[in-house]
Amino acid sequence: MSDNTESLLRLEGVNLAIHGKPILNDVSFELKAGQTLGIIGESGSGKSMTALAIMQLLPRGSTVSGSIHFAGHALHELAESALCELRGSDIGMVFQEPMTALNPVKTIGDQVSESVRLHRRVSRREADLITLKTLERVGLPNEQFPLSRYPHELSGGQRQRVVIAIAVACKPRLLIADEPTTALDVTTQAGILALLKELQAQEQLGLILITHDLAVVSSMADDIVVMNKGGVVEQGELLQVFKAPADDYTRMLFAASALTQVKRKPIIRDANANANANANANANINTQADIVHPLLSVSDLVCEYVLPRKRLFSSPGSFRAIDKVSFEVHAGESMGLVGESGCGKSTLTRALLGLMSLHSGTITLAGESVTAMRQVSSSARQLMQVVFQDPYGSFNPRHKVGRLVSEPLHVLDYKPGRAEVLRRVTDVLSSVGMRPDDCDKYIHEFSGGQRQRIAIARSLIVGPKIVILDEAVSALDVSVRAQVLELLDTLAEEQGLAYLFISHDLSVVQRVTDRVMVMRDGQIVERGYTADVFADPQHAYTQALISAAPVLNLD
Repeated sequence: MSDNTESLLRLEGVNLAIHGKPILNDVSFELKAGQTLGIIGESGSGKSMTALAIMQLLPRGSTVSGSIHFAGHALHELAESALCELRGSDIGMVFQEPMTALNPVKTIGDQVSESVRLHRRVSRREADLITLKTLERVGLPNEQFPLSRYPHELSGGQRQRVVIAIAVACKPRLLIADEPTTALDVTTQAGILALLKELQAQEQLGLILITHDLAVVSSMADDIVVMNKGGVVEQGELLQVFKAPADDYTRMLFAASALTQVKRKPIIRDANANANANANANANINTQADIVHPLLSVSDLVCEYVLPRKRLFSSPGSFRAIDKVSFEVHAGESMGLVGESGCGKSTLTRALLGLMSLHSGTITLAGESVTAMRQVSSSARQLMQVVFQDPYGSFNPRHKVGRLVSEPLHVLDYKPGRAEVLRRVTDVLSSVGMRPDDCDKYIHEFSGGQRQRIAIARSLIVGPKIVILDEAVSALDVSVRAQVLELLDTLAEEQGLAYLFISHDLSVVQRVTDRVMVMRDGQIVERGYTADVFADPQHAYTQALISAAPVLNLD
């Protein structure tokens, strides 16, 4: 922010209140053409509301003061008609969730060309030609991705590319990307970030990148703005802020990010185990603990989906989502499972929970088959519980926390009385750092990190021996994520829990797991002790995953 080049965007003393509640407080910063400004901070810090203030897309009841200047325009003074001319043509925006941002009943071609026809006043044919070229620029050539495709026919990364195509089709001067890669796996994330860099270089775009991932910011931004509680607490050149953060909040964010990357000490160690594992990716690891009966054993598991008929009278085919997968998890052990979207991680989770039929193979929990969950004894059911990614969507918002946490108690052989239920709920809430009186609150009254603690409490109330964590921390802020990971470590130590930790965040997998499996196209292509696999990956796919992961460098 130190050179004398005229600013493309400048905010001065922006204040925002919604229905009288302060949201933004004296926000000021600037961005020059061709530069990237990273805005970081936790949920509720004001990052997204700042972006909406720039776009002048604020909710009803908003009161704004201060000034927002863009390329000679005072955005805060323009009429809505003038703002509509700028949005999409001169200012583009990429939102976090592409499926929500796209219209599910319109083709991708119609959605990109709509913006072109609106802002560039061209014919339908010209708009389609521009759309074809734009989609090709973002890595969606017409030969593979015709304009007639709908959003649901694309992967998450492909949908995000469509959203980027809509944002850049009219060659804007400013692009705002609000958490554009949070829900994406590492290779897709790397592709999206590389695409944004390429587009910026070609068009000399001013880019605002909003994220809570410091590693992403460190690889992308020229300057950085740190926000907390609606205000800017620190800003400056990226390297200067990263090397010598002046504000306590900034230092806390960096410390939490570094904590996430602290390696877990393996509880089982055998010098020959990793060599044996990498030599045969589909064979179980030989460890000193193999003489003990494993807590969870999966052998030659195959799961298939029946595909719809392509034409009348044709026979439906099948898709093999899990292909002869075998592994074991021992008591007190943390096993990681990584891989790109569509590799089979979610299907494996459903199979382990008894939520889908198996084509072949066996799943054994504490010596008892759980291949058909309806036939499993209640004692076996309570041994394995799950924590899902979305801590809000996995709860019924109409019920209070006490009822939500006590739900798994129905798997017990006996029905506990009200006094025992209350005791169990308050005890388990206390064990995850929540208060006993939280029982009487609704889930919307808690933050994201508190909701995930409640989700963990619900999984623990029946005394499980293994917990499946399905992307359980991927949506959390860096400081909240560090707290939850510390909590998981504590619970594992105090209660002897085993974890199956499913995640696309490789830094988190390094932090919490003893061993790790890498899945691709339904198969385990590599496995071993986590430290060894990350230090010396043997399979080309594992090497690609690790090289694609952004790394935070605080030096």
